[in-house]
Amino acid sequence: MNLVSCFSRFWKFLICCHFLAEEVRVQLIELLELALESDKFLFLPHLGVIAQMLARAGADSNPEMKQKVASFAGLLCRELKQNKVGQYMKTTVISLTVNLAHQHSKVRKVTLRGLQDVVIANGAEAFL
Repeated sequence: MNLVSCFSRFWKFLICCHFLAEEVRVQLIELLELALESDKFLFLPHLGVIAQMLARAGADSNPEMKQKVASFAGLLCRELKQNKVGQYMKTTVISLTVNLAHQHSKVRKVTLRGLQDVVIANGAEAFL
């Protein structure tokens, strides 16, 4: 079992225990960022699951989580720009678009920056 599939299973567990671990979910996104920096090709077979995970996390009520999701989604699309990662990101785009109406300006700013990278990713042409 590789690192990304472990993250996926752990994330599903955390979604079920939504009320328990707000900080843990934020740290999981930070851990995914480190994994992406170390080996970006590890994410290729799991892009669908990761995109769903990001969409769910983007709907989290925690503003810090919304910012982490937007920045990680943008980073993921920048790193894997040649691999048609955009086609998996439709639910993430919807989640990030909803966050553009958030009350905190910092959340809106980070979301817009992340959304920029996601929308121009190779394969995301369908939702332009």
